[in-house]
Amino acid sequence: MSLVKFTRITRRYFSGTHSTNFLLENLKNRAVIRVSGTESSTFLQGLITNDIRHLDHGGPGMFAMVLNKAGRILYDTLIYRSTPETFLVECDRDILPELRKHLLIFRVRKKISIDSLDSEMNVWVVFKANGPTGEIGMEKSPGEVIICQDPRLRDLGCRILASKSLDSGQICQSLGQCSVVEDTYRSHRYGLGVGEGIIDLPPTKCFPLEANCDYLHGLSVHKGCYLGQEFTARTYHTGVVRKRLMPVSTGGEIPDKPDVTVESDEGKNLGKLRGVAGKNALALLRIDPALSAKKILIRGKEVTTKKPSWWPQEVPKEKPSQ
Repeated sequence: MSLVKFTRITRRYFSGTHSTNFLLENLKNRAVIRVSGTESSTFLQGLITNDIRHLDHGGPGMFAMVLNKAGRILYDTLIYRSTPETFLVECDRDILPELRKHLLIFRVRKKISIDSLDSEMNVWVVFKANGPTGEIGMEKSPGEVIICQDPRLRDLGCRILASKSLDSGQICQSLGQCSVVEDTYRSHRYGLGVGEGIIDLPPTKCFPLEANCDYLHGLSVHKGCYLGQEFTARTYHTGVVRKRLMPVSTGGEIPDKPDVTVESDEGKNLGKLRGVAGKNALALLRIDPALSAKKILIRGKEVTTKKPSWWPQEVPKEKPSQ
């Protein structure tokens, strides 16, 4: 990869922001699958919650989930278009073989290839600890680098997909002021209330709306049929989503042990802990009871939660049980 080429790309999108110190992290738990061929777009369209056609109209990338027949989440993905007939699907590294196998099962006789790029490509994120990274776009350079503002939230920063030959020093040199960090982004993401990967979204354990797929621009209700579409559409149109992933502030006193019960001070079950990173955590909580509880406890320790600022102002209230 040419560093000159990479520098030209980043200066185009980070111009005017060099006075800000970016944080750069290699997301070692993320990997990439390449789906290519003349029917790749049609193929993906039938398997994801989002509308792949957004990328036909200049969209830089998209967030989408792959569901099972019952409408439960199997895998969360970020999808980028590399060439007109090639898509790069970013996923949790631990489920890369399973996702590739899942895609191969549905390939049937379509003229596409599905290949792992785990040994060829790294996934990086560049972000600011407080606020969005700025106006980030996307440059497509097959075989070199892809830069894409996170399609979910601006505050999540920018993804960089690059050859493993490109190291952090070269990236920082191109970005200007930049600090290389480790195990920092997860806490930042938890502070925003965004789940990612099989720890936060264990396969078959929750539904896309519970994972805020609709609020994070990962759900199209107009595209037509896809695997798991019927239940998802019905839930969306009823407007009743009792549980959602929400940010939890722990004060740094809670161990990182998923599926621990979150309770009110009255002993009411409010939901399940998904993960802890520093002082921030993520939990799948019953919305109204969690927001109205006087105290929220995890393993006897008091924590707090809130409605994320990026949620719609008016979130539909839970309908009373019959």
